[in-house]
Amino acid sequence: MGNALSMDLRVRFKRLMDGGMRAAEAGRVLLLSPATAARWGNKIRNGASLAPLRSGPRKGSGKLAPFFDFFVELIEQDPDITLVELQSSLLVAHEVTCSTSGIDALLRRRGYTYKKRAGRPGTRQARGAQGPARMG
Repeated sequence: MGNALSMDLRVRFKRLMDGGMRAAEAGRVLLLSPATAARWGNKIRNGASLAPLRSGPRKGSGKLAPFFDFFVELIEQDPDITLVELQSSLLVAHEVTCSTSGIDALLRRRGYTYKKRAGRPGTRQARGAQGPARMG
């Protein structure tokens, strides 16, 4: 994701529109993309601010944070449980849908990682795995 366009450019765009130019014309004068000009034009017509929106990672703990203890309990009952099984358990128990990557991100943030390796007790070996298990 690139940097936000400067506030100076946004102010110049607004001045051009206030002077009677259409958004597309003002965008061409300032060398903006047609999509940006249309978006900014709509904001001006609706009285919204042209200030850039906040960027960067989202703040907060996410919708799955309240279910962390639920996931930990399932993992303690069955250490070999898969993300898909965690996902379906959450749906059955709490009627909440989510992606497996969301569950993985929550567990990783809280320090839970699990790499299945050939030879580890209770795990299935990957297809074609031969010889002694490698650690690492």
